[in-house]
Amino acid sequence: MQKNSSQTHFSNQLLHVLHVQLGVLVAPFIFIAALTGLLYALTPQIEHAVYQKQLFAVHDLSQSEQALSLQVAAAQAALPAQAVITAVRPAPQPNATTRVLYLDPKDPEHSHAVFINPYTLAVQGQLPVYGTSGVLPIRTFLDNLHRNLLLGTFGRAYSELAASWLGIFALTGLWQWYRKRQQMKVSTAHARQKNLRWHAWIGLSVFPMLLFFSATGLTWSNWAGANIAKLRHLANSDTPTLNTQLSPMSMSMPMDAHAEHHMSMPMSVQQQPLILKNFDIIEKIAQQNGLTSEYLQIKPSYSSDKAWTIEEMRHRWPVQVDAIAVDMQQQKVVDQIEFAKFPLSAKLTRWGVDAHIGVLFGWVNQLVLVLSGALILGLVVFAYRAWWSYAQARSTLQHLNRQVIRLWQCANAVQRGVSLLVLAVLYFLMPVWVLSILALQIMLWMLNLRKPQGAVD
Repeated sequence: MQKNSSQTHFSNQLLHVLHVQLGVLVAPFIFIAALTGLLYALTPQIEHAVYQKQLFAVHDLSQSEQALSLQVAAAQAALPAQAVITAVRPAPQPNATTRVLYLDPKDPEHSHAVFINPYTLAVQGQLPVYGTSGVLPIRTFLDNLHRNLLLGTFGRAYSELAASWLGIFALTGLWQWYRKRQQMKVSTAHARQKNLRWHAWIGLSVFPMLLFFSATGLTWSNWAGANIAKLRHLANSDTPTLNTQLSPMSMSMPMDAHAEHHMSMPMSVQQQPLILKNFDIIEKIAQQNGLTSEYLQIKPSYSSDKAWTIEEMRHRWPVQVDAIAVDMQQQKVVDQIEFAKFPLSAKLTRWGVDAHIGVLFGWVNQLVLVLSGALILGLVVFAYRAWWSYAQARSTLQHLNRQVIRLWQCANAVQRGVSLLVLAVLYFLMPVWVLSILALQIMLWMLNLRKPQGAVD
């Protein structure tokens, strides 16, 4: 009986330290992530307002859409002499423009897009784009702000830290509420209790989204995401990729991601000019092979041993991301991937990412994200108001140091061993979270804080 009481006391104190004491230090990261995520959720509306000229094609109802090859030719005429077209996105809707992505050898670090009216073949503007998917500048800015605070790879530690702690705070907060749920029902005029009650009710209402943001954020993160990808690889659940290699010799050999760095180019490989009519041909081949989405992306090949590719890019439910690789000389499909045949983990990852960025269920998805982000902001605000009403900011670290030392001293050998084992296991799933725990502890030790004379915990 005494043993169970000791275990319960240790668990309660540990969860209290994780949720309350460390929450004071980590919650600002959660606040920033929620605020930037809220802004990112509104990206489609912002893009439509800012890039209206580039995105929307004005035309007479009597006009018909021109062949895709003619649209690409119009874009090509507006490009620098040495520009290389890397991808083409046909207009997905009657009022939309066709997007032609290209690289300029004079500026190889950045990709650009030219927007073509598919009816008039007029150039309606050019914009820099980013990544393999050709993301527009505003979305790129808000994405980087949310993901890394515009600090590059180093800054990604912040978003992974927020995603890791978000799940921990959700679970420990639920336990804290369960223990004190009866106290929450007691009406009181005390400011701290009112703030805690608001904090608890908001936390309960947004609890599922807290876990969702944490799980999907970690899947998409830098270090934890890489570890999750390793687990998926070991379970043979990788997301399928197209094989664009046409060389029989290369296709019979195991694929090496770095082969191009240590193999000379086969003599049979030749650089080929861009044949514009191929854009019309591959569109027909895509329809014949079940690619029915209005959102498509075509990537031409300039090498005789590489296939052209066309892929669906509809990330709204039902998701359509099938793709085919086509040998344009023989007009034959050489490889195909179908979302329906993806491993379950690959499907869940795809759905999770799309829901996380607010595209899976359209405006409903956006509304849920915006409301959830606003509630998380309120959650943090009420938590700090409750803490500020009784705590002294200067003594926060001292109090935390005393709590951690006392918790460790009161723990028995089994409790200490289990705690260290859990940290070791979690290091693989959430390395940034574990490192943050160690960093906080090292900071407390280095400060060598001492309990003031006459102080009361």
